[in-house]
Amino acid sequence: MKDQNLKKLIEDNLQSLQNMSVPEYTLYQKWLEINNMYQSVNNNVNAFFDVPASNLPSTEQAVKDNIWIPKNPNDYLNLEPEVVHVNSKEDKKIWRILRIFTHRMSWKQNPGRFLNFYVVDKKTGKYLGIFSMGSDFINVGGRDKYVGWTKEHKMDGGRLKYTCMGSTISSTQPLGYNYLGGKLISLLVCSEVPENIWNSKYNESLVGITTTSLYGGFSQYNNLKYWKKCKSSEGKIPLEPSEDVYLKIKEWCRKNFPEEYNKATRKREDGSIPSHSKTKITGKVFKELKIKQLSNNAPRGVYFCSLYENTRDFLSMKTDTLGNKKFDNSVKVLSELWKEKYAKKRVKNLENPKNGILFYDELIGMSWEETKQKYLND
Repeated sequence: MKDQNLKKLIEDNLQSLQNMSVPEYTLYQKWLEINNMYQSVNNNVNAFFDVPASNLPSTEQAVKDNIWIPKNPNDYLNLEPEVVHVNSKEDKKIWRILRIFTHRMSWKQNPGRFLNFYVVDKKTGKYLGIFSMGSDFINVGGRDKYVGWTKEHKMDGGRLKYTCMGSTISSTQPLGYNYLGGKLISLLVCSEVPENIWNSKYNESLVGITTTSLYGGFSQYNNLKYWKKCKSSEGKIPLEPSEDVYLKIKEWCRKNFPEEYNKATRKREDGSIPSHSKTKITGKVFKELKIKQLSNNAPRGVYFCSLYENTRDFLSMKTDTLGNKKFDNSVKVLSELWKEKYAKKRVKNLENPKNGILFYDELIGMSWEETKQKYLND
């Protein structure tokens, strides 16, 4: 493709993405994620499993069939949530399926520290939700002001390694809508199970957790005990070209800048691909073609959970000694808190509960226009 033709294609693509609302852009990325992963555009056949796109592979179907669905409104009282560390190959596949098909946002794993967990009902083994914990963001204005952090505290003093970023904090449906299940999963991110695994794996004491909301300041973390709402972020998110456009970008970079392309895509000795390969390739092409990077304005709420009474003093280096735990973070206590403080009120006040689960397998083979009609007007 000629340079100017590619430049126009990229700029037109980015402009169309920038014109989308935040919910529309989020849905578009989800639609791309599922169809690029499960759908062959040419013959409408599942590219990974060689089955018709309308049929889910057996593992995906088994996960879908194992999502918790209540038979009676008060069934939530019988739940015994259990936090499962994703470690085995089988658990990783289950988590990945839950992440792709039950979460609104598309998923990319950030580099650095990373742990995955899913939550099940101990009695039935049914899935209740998922979350992950990873290396914390260096700069989050609202959080930094609340903690009293400076760059020196975080980097030179090494305090950033004592916190993490909680992400993909999501419940399955209808638990989320009918019972405020997102609040349950948000509380369990702060539980002793992930805390202890983090401490053991990284040989650090986890003292605080940062997270952000999906859309603005309205989220499942609002008025949630132990999560402090901080000043919202500005939310300038760089737009990534659509996958079909990115394929052309990759090919152009490979032909014109083979050294940079190989460096960005060459697999490591362990078989993994270098971090941010897509960002590096698009960055190189944008620079060479003089393309302005566009962003989507998506402000997000910022929240912070302190696990110790003196977490902020410790992080801002006013002390080197951790005090007492701020609250009982056993899974049992946090689950009971959710039932009594949040789920009970929701059940009492909810007039039209939802019965079905949310599983985005319908997106496989669905056109973008059909997707917008179904999910944006719902």
